[in-house]
Amino acid sequence: MNANTLEKLKKAGWASGDAADFLDMSQEERSYLEAKLRLARKVEELRKKGGLSQAALASAMKTSQPNIARMERKPESVSLDMLFKTLISLGLSAKKIASLL
Repeated sequence: MNANTLEKLKKAGWASGDAADFLDMSQEERSYLEAKLRLARKVEELRKKGGLSQAALASAMKTSQPNIARMERKPESVSLDMLFKTLISLGLSAKKIASLL
C-alpha cells in the first residue's frame, strides 16, 4: 500500500498493521515465527542450489515429498527439530544454523 493511501486510511480512523498485529502475537511469538521462516527459506535455497528436487531431498531424509513442500511453504506447521535436521542433511553446520537465527 502506498503512503498516500495509508495516510488517507489513518485520517478516516483505520489502523494498519501486519498479520502478526491482526493475530495479536507477542514479540516472542513473532520472533519464533520469523526464525522458522528464515530456516525454511534456507532449506529451499540449499535444496535448489544443490540441484535436488523435493522428492530427492525427501528420500534422503526418509520422509515424504509433501513434508518437504510443507516445510518450504508452511514452515509454521513444521517443528524446529525437522528444520534443523533438514538443514544439517543439506550440509549446514550447527554454527551456520545458529547464524541464521
